[in-house]
Amino acid sequence: MIAAAAVVVAVPLGFSHQTSAAESKPLGVRIVNLNLLHGAFCAPDTNHCQAPDRVDLLVHQIEQSGCPEVIGLQEIDSTLNKLIKKSREKLCKGSYQLVFPHSGGIDSEQVLTTLPVVSTKVARLSGRFRTASRVVLKSALGPLVLVVTHQDGDPETATPGGGCKLCKPPCTVGTSLFQCQTDSAVDLADKVGKKTDLRVLMGDFNVPPTSDRYRSIITKGWVDSYLEAGNPECNSVSGVGCTSGRDDKSIATLKDPTARESERIDFIFVKPSSSCAVVFDPSGDTNQNKLGTGLFNSLPANGDQNSLVWTSDHTGVSADISCAKK
Repeated sequence: MIAAAAVVVAVPLGFSHQTSAAESKPLGVRIVNLNLLHGAFCAPDTNHCQAPDRVDLLVHQIEQSGCPEVIGLQEIDSTLNKLIKKSREKLCKGSYQLVFPHSGGIDSEQVLTTLPVVSTKVARLSGRFRTASRVVLKSALGPLVLVVTHQDGDPETATPGGGCKLCKPPCTVGTSLFQCQTDSAVDLADKVGKKTDLRVLMGDFNVPPTSDRYRSIITKGWVDSYLEAGNPECNSVSGVGCTSGRDDKSIATLKDPTARESERIDFIFVKPSSSCAVVFDPSGDTNQNKLGTGLFNSLPANGDQNSLVWTSDHTGVSADISCAKK
């Protein structure tokens, strides 16, 4: 009883760090986040660092993971968009719908989901290049507000020109351009639905857990699912627990099983509803639904896709979420 009380105190209100399966398998939602690499900086003769093979490998990994209900992707350009649309027809027997239309740029977010879609919205972030894309879904846990984003990284040297003449709330005077991106994505996730709705904010934030921007998310009641599930922090030497750092211009790197990541900048943040104490199935997949909470395919593949062992310079993140009674 003493240990259980310590756990309740140690985690934010509304969350339960549970590492064993319930007596009956709980209803939940499984989520994957990945920066897929647009390949714009790869050598021209590599076809965006073998984009067709990388999408084929991702399709295989999704199916091997039991077809998670939500797949969020970043760095989707026109090439990847066409490949994903074509692959979707057969992916998990055609059970996925593609939520966001492609913007025509080289860095769009997309969501593949098996869940019913209620509404969508795409917000342009400060700097006018990055976006945050929101979809509200019907899930086994009730309404799910999901925001997927790709943001600029440190150093945060720029401020909005002319004070806040070019920025909108929730950004304030003196807020850096990049902090404004994070604040806006959080606001996009918070400003829809009811208190009973579960919220997920995920993507490539391009900043580590030591950054002010990361901390600004945590202080607003969000939890880093990766850490909450008991996973180790990124070790930049061994690459364990890291999501980024491989060369994003080299096809040779994507074929090198020893290529390591060196920082953790990709996250799935979760904010509980008023009726849901969130439980994360550990990376070991205690509930045996083929996906745990941790890194998504952090080990090299077997090279069947024309010698590719990595889908991207990034490693994906996964979360298997259910609710305990409050």
